[in-house]
Amino acid sequence: MNEVNNKRFDISTRDPLLYTRLNMRYVKSQTYMCDIFCYFTSRCKYLQQLDLTSSDFDVMNFIIFLDNCGRRLTHLKLSCCRSINNLALLKISKICKNLKELDLYNCLNIDNEAFSYLEKLNNLEHLNLIYTVIRTEPLCKILQNNRWMRELHSWYIEDAVLTELRNSCRDLEVISLLNADTFTSQGINALANCKNLRKVNLDRFKYSDSDDNIDSIFRLLSSYQNLQEVYLFDAVLTDHRLELLAQCKNLKTLYLCKTKFDISDNYSVILKQCPKLQEFYLRCCNISDQLVNHWKEKYPHVSVYISDVH
Repeated sequence: MNEVNNKRFDISTRDPLLYTRLNMRYVKSQTYMCDIFCYFTSRCKYLQQLDLTSSDFDVMNFIIFLDNCGRRLTHLKLSCCRSINNLALLKISKICKNLKELDLYNCLNIDNEAFSYLEKLNNLEHLNLIYTVIRTEPLCKILQNNRWMRELHSWYIEDAVLTELRNSCRDLEVISLLNADTFTSQGINALANCKNLRKVNLDRFKYSDSDDNIDSIFRLLSSYQNLQEVYLFDAVLTDHRLELLAQCKNLKTLYLCKTKFDISDNYSVILKQCPKLQEFYLRCCNISDQLVNHWKEKYPHVSVYISDVH
């Protein structure tokens, strides 16, 4: 009887319907990864989501695994996978036609030309290209072919990319831009047509007191009726810019890092005028504990967090 039960159990563990998601994160041994790929190949006939974040593997083993198990993939996370190269991206573009999410964060072994392979995909909704070498032309072509894009993470964005988002990806909901200092007010204004944005992250932007581009950004933020999360780094804030930000009536989370403002209590306008605010983060903003305690008493529905850690 035990042998029968063991056999049934063994058969059940091989059922491909049990293996639609596979997470193999932070595996640093290529030998282990080879064994893992081999073990799961026969089981992952219906694999839909694969997460290999920060794992190290032989790229040929990955390609073979995709050949056998990648045709139904909708989500593929390869963040910080140093093995991913041009050949891997070519295989992804040929095999994974159903991809909705592709995370290539910090995949540095893919050259700019190879990103053109991704033009073959047309179902992408979530794309992370931060710390890659992709440039404007291939990114624009990818956006042209993926009009359902909901979430884009990238860096060193130029006006042409923001214009393409306006033209091709008007349903964009999340945009995260690192080193966002390469576009102008023309690109900023183009984003005004992406009216469904609910999360904006501008990291390492070169702000200044008199920069018209920065005023354009705050005017843009104030125009988004669905905006719920804003992340700003190194911003120079003025009363006018705070008033514009306070017009985001659906704002739930505000994260400010290294912001500069003469009178810190003027931040209160955000707490007063954003009724749905739940979380307010101030990192390296020179805010006194006394002021924070005052806010917590006056606005108990808002969780205020301060940190001086860089």
